[in-house]
Amino acid sequence: MQAVTRESFNYAILISRKTATDPKWGAVAAALGKKYATAKIFTYGELEDLVGPLTAFSPDYIAFVCKPQEASPGFVRQAGELNRRLENKPYGTAVWAIVTGYGVDDALRIASDAAPPRINFGLGGTLGFIDALPSGVAFSEFIDKKHEWQEKKNGAKANQRDDAPDDHMIPMIKLINGNTVDGVWTSGHSDSSSWSVYYPEGPADIVAENGGLSGLLEGEAVASVHSTNPKVYLGIGNCLTARIEDVNASYALSWLHSGGVNQYFGYVLETYYGMMGWGTADNFFYRGARFNLPESMFVASQSLVLAMNGRLAPGELKDLEYDRDATVVYGDPAWMATVPDSTARSAEHWSTRIDRSVVGERIRWELTVTFKRDVDFSPGSGRDLRPVFVFLPERVKKARASGKLSGISAHHVASNFVIVNFRGRIRAGETRKFVFDSDAR
Repeated sequence: MQAVTRESFNYAILISRKTATDPKWGAVAAALGKKYATAKIFTYGELEDLVGPLTAFSPDYIAFVCKPQEASPGFVRQAGELNRRLENKPYGTAVWAIVTGYGVDDALRIASDAAPPRINFGLGGTLGFIDALPSGVAFSEFIDKKHEWQEKKNGAKANQRDDAPDDHMIPMIKLINGNTVDGVWTSGHSDSSSWSVYYPEGPADIVAENGGLSGLLEGEAVASVHSTNPKVYLGIGNCLTARIEDVNASYALSWLHSGGVNQYFGYVLETYYGMMGWGTADNFFYRGARFNLPESMFVASQSLVLAMNGRLAPGELKDLEYDRDATVVYGDPAWMATVPDSTARSAEHWSTRIDRSVVGERIRWELTVTFKRDVDFSPGSGRDLRPVFVFLPERVKKARASGKLSGISAHHVASNFVIVNFRGRIRAGETRKFVFDSDAR
């Protein structure tokens, strides 16, 4: 059972007292409050003031309602730190995201939308991930391989092709403007205001200006993005695209304003390490449609904390710490835009089941993991660690592992999730179990 299937959850809305005095931004918080029955609005002077109240509320989701000027890289770090100071410390407790926009109308649209799409057609500015979708296209960002691309049509396997156009930026923009693209993902060089379509360099860029997005060839504007259908954007391997330095030249905010994006994931720092980026993408595309985009980032973050606490990559602790608060999602954290079940199950790396029983005065939990792909839980670098993660269907107390742990290199049972890194290589078709007990309530 995952967060997407929970019958109820606690949803915390955090807004600074100063921002709450602005009626238009107060309306954004109110819209979220109306959308979720268990929502509660918290105002604050400093985020640390909310550690006690939030711990008592025990949120499953936290929405930070912010004017774009508030959503600085420092605020992103503070948001992550706040989440790790709640009941699951030093792990995170709630799935979180920042509800903002180029203008308040963007934030209100995002807060009000109660009909998230399935990602039926995807568009990649880097190869991969379309095998998890019903249909889509993905292009190589490498300039020396720019003719390589992938195409997937409904009911067919992904087709590897080598006849992409000399420039694929304009075809990408045309697809987006056709309002049929539900998800976009990119990698390659970028900064807070632009994405370079080719790596390490090339003639095409998409540049943000005044809430708009222009496609440039050799520095000349040849196309612009105008799309309204709700979608997600994953800046998987891009530096800085989620960093808001200048509101009028913000790549992320322009996608929220002109590109129809309701959830934007990206880095606020340079992405030399990349565990949070590629880990979030794997969770979103290859975990059987269990997680929306903010949940996918949350899972990647807990995987990183497990790697640090379990010393799974002892030589890379500084790298792990760098990546820990380097990413953000802009959007409603409980907006459930996910990969469709029909294709996600066929592409997932493993499936999970968690069973609950009562044993004496304790609750016995059994996590069963069935592997559909060969998986190496002891990769050469910490950036490649992908533990098994499951949201629990109820809060647990005083949980502890039960049984043999020889096949497990690290694990943690929090109040609302369990995360397990098995040991060594596991072949497709094999099954592993992790058993733990908790107090009965």
